[in-house]
Amino acid sequence: MTEIKRIATGVHGLDEKIEGGFEVGSVISVLGGPGSGKSLLGMSFLHEGLKNGETCLLVSFEENVDDLILDMEAIGFNDIRNFVSNKKLIVSFNSPINFEYLGVLDVINENKVSRVVIDSLSAISMYMEDRGKFRKFMLDLVTELKKFKVTAIVTDEQPQVSDNDTLYFSGEYLSDAVIELFYTGLGGDFDRSMQIIKMRRTNNDRSMLPMRIDKGGIYVK
Repeated sequence: MTEIKRIATGVHGLDEKIEGGFEVGSVISVLGGPGSGKSLLGMSFLHEGLKNGETCLLVSFEENVDDLILDMEAIGFNDIRNFVSNKKLIVSFNSPINFEYLGVLDVINENKVSRVVIDSLSAISMYMEDRGKFRKFMLDLVTELKKFKVTAIVTDEQPQVSDNDTLYFSGEYLSDAVIELFYTGLGGDFDRSMQIIKMRRTNNDRSMLPMRIDKGGIYVK
């Protein structure tokens, strides 16, 4: 059996629950409502790669470069400005209207990027009313990311009301892994939690995992 190569997620306590980390070259969908920690999980994933000397790419549709740097520094990633200055972390701020991902692929190729975060799919889908068109967009994007063998996280904002109200975009079905984040705002051990919905080729923990956000990023039990 071929050994699966994995990389650390950057989320404290998560790697041991998924056989050592994310599979290299996989696409991971991270779902959750507002404030659940989707963007932070993506930032933590990138920061882990940066510490290991990798070149990483953050594609954002909601925050500019300065705001993203401040967000990272606020949780203790105080070395992030150096990574941006040294072009180890490439931040691409885009309008979600008529977004074309070909420029992103050029950046990946030219800079030998190994980790990518796209934050978020919901910003794109908002301006793409044709579900068929969006599914084709996602199929093409995932296919191209896999060609470059990058490990990529794509975030997707989801309402947290009931199963019937969840908006599943095609990205989740095309992804190798789906992680859902929950935030109640009520306090206590399950104020924040994480569930690994699926992860191909991985014997993962499927229970609801208590989660907290603190200096240093995300911690799961």
